[in-house]
Amino acid sequence: MSLWIIALIAVGFGTLILIALWVVVARVARKAKERWLMENAGTEVVMSANGPNCAAFPGENFKLRGNGLLVLTPDYLDFIMWAPEKSLRIPIKNILTADTVRSFAGRWGRLPMLHIVFMSETGGMLETAWSMAGAKSWVEEIRRLKKIG
Repeated sequence: MSLWIIALIAVGFGTLILIALWVVVARVARKAKERWLMENAGTEVVMSANGPNCAAFPGENFKLRGNGLLVLTPDYLDFIMWAPEKSLRIPIKNILTADTVRSFAGRWGRLPMLHIVFMSETGGMLETAWSMAGAKSWVEEIRRLKKIG
């Protein structure tokens, strides 16, 4: 068998694997969005992004690390991780600061990170960050909502 044929077969299998992976990720992302919409029917959505990477959520025996759906409403910032299914809801009134950073919890983001410092339901101060496109516009919108509320 010629080396060219082997290379073509390898490229073909590689392409099929990438397509299958893309289909799985798209399906998981769609299900997260559908789940959020079903659980929050009628809720006004200010901004949403499907795919931001949650860098970390240290503290209170709970951690989030991975991609998911980030939704901003007038009342809260909601994150639903794709897998495993975990979620985080931060009331806008509990957000102390919103800004962008380049690194968080020892991780550097290729994109700017939306960095949130907030008070937990138990009164502790926590923080988390999402690596995502458009982080600055999220900061502006969260700050606007804080002024309104």
